[in-house]
Amino acid sequence: MPDQPPDHPTYEEVVQALETVLAELEDGGLPLDRSLDAYARGVALSDQAQQMLTDAELRIDALRSES
Repeated sequence: MPDQPPDHPTYEEVVQALETVLAELEDGGLPLDRSLDAYARGVALSDQAQQMLTDAELRIDALRSES
């Protein structure tokens, strides 16, 4: 897999960021407005990770088709 440009995080980095957000939310110490912001960031990170997995699956399918 080609290296990601610096402005595009790896899948592992996205998952790590999502885990950080989840830990903040599970801690329960955030005020409501920050909790909502963290939740929105978590949803965006989850969507990004899912898209990365979908893209990887499509690449695998394409590689299998070439064989």
